[in-house]
Amino acid sequence: MSYQIYKMIHIVSIVVFFALFALAAYGNNDNKTNKIITGIMLFLILLGGFGLKARLGVQGWPLWISVKMVVWLFVGGLGHMVVKRCPQHAIKAFWFSVGLLTLASYLANFKTA
Repeated sequence: MSYQIYKMIHIVSIVVFFALFALAAYGNNDNKTNKIITGIMLFLILLGGFGLKARLGVQGWPLWISVKMVVWLFVGGLGHMVVKRCPQHAIKAFWFSVGLLTLASYLANFKTA
């Protein structure tokens, strides 16, 4: 697949993931379907990211990719766990995740760290 297709998969999956996370955090809509689709979106984010890595010709694991992986593992694990176990902190967790998304976006665009 082309670079543009991988980038579309990556970006659209991120948007859908955060939309579902916001829906769960703000609307108390933490149902099973939401969780399943969120998991699928996390897989597609990973697929798109590795496709982009391959298309860019990046060899190995530069620090910026390692940091992005840690960010996404944290955001992926944080989402519904906080909504289910600590619903009073769900909105804070959502906005913290948006901050981490900003960090991941910065690292991808400027390839620093």
